[in-house]
Amino acid sequence: MKFSLVLLAVSFLLGIIFGEVYIPPQYLFFPRGVYLEILLYIRLPTVFASAMIGAILAVSGAVMQLLLRNPLMDPYVSGTASGGAFGAVLTYFLLAFNLPFSWIIYISPVIAFLFALLSTVLTLLIGRRTGVYGLVIGGVVVSYIFSSLITVMLTFLEIRYPQVPPLYFWLLGDVELVGWENDAILLVLLILLLGLGTYTARLIDLASISDDMTFSKDVNPNNFRLLWIGLMSIAVGFIVSLVGVVGFVGIIVPHIVRRFHSGSATRLIPESSVLGAAITVLSEVISNGALGVKIPITAITALIAAPIIIYVLVRGVANSGIQG
Repeated sequence: MKFSLVLLAVSFLLGIIFGEVYIPPQYLFFPRGVYLEILLYIRLPTVFASAMIGAILAVSGAVMQLLLRNPLMDPYVSGTASGGAFGAVLTYFLLAFNLPFSWIIYISPVIAFLFALLSTVLTLLIGRRTGVYGLVIGGVVVSYIFSSLITVMLTFLEIRYPQVPPLYFWLLGDVELVGWENDAILLVLLILLLGLGTYTARLIDLASISDDMTFSKDVNPNNFRLLWIGLMSIAVGFIVSLVGVVGFVGIIVPHIVRRFHSGSATRLIPESSVLGAAITVLSEVISNGALGVKIPITAITALIAAPIIIYVLVRGVANSGIQG
């Protein structure tokens, strides 16, 4: 936890200083003029949003991996993020072509949430009879379905409106110009996830071992999973509607934490929240111009995730006794 907190503090400082406009360190504590405006209304709310988004995704990934007993589960793999992205893009598509129900653009986060929930339910239905591996396959199938529909809509939008390419950029994660009002919503969602995770940590651990052990505590494990999936769908749906798909954070962070700490929910959830916040803020710093150009944030997190996912897969094969 100490290392994660230090990393979060360093990343937070870098996130405030670096961006499209460099803020000299001497103006951080006594800002004035244009630096004051940038700091208060752009840089600070954006960095806070990045941290909370990372924490929410990391906690969601940790809980999903435990509840669904699959080390490669996160909101992205389960199809939730793709469904939420489809809902958000759909609102713009209806408005752009003046189609019926175009007014839903004003409730874009709600539509993103509904499709995030729908995609998650579809994944669970597909994998219901095939176990944890079926859930992964179901999530991939659902993700492909919604991703294909997104591509179709974006193709038509690009033909009609040449300025659509930024929407492609947004779909791969673009944490920028997030206002304080959205930070407040993210804070509420994060508190709900952390609060429920801390309160039900023991039940999460039992559900990760056996459904029978969960029943022994007079808790229906399926209803318990649905409660968590519903809450995570709300959080992920809002995140996707706000900044696009920030992928892989939910996969990589829990595995990094497990490498150094216990895998129990009691330690995994709070540790993942801090480390997820730090990694996402650092990724946002890199994506927002630290290399001289803007890069979608998922491109950064994917590079971090690739070796970790390979390690998890190889270790899983070795533990199962399968030889290549």
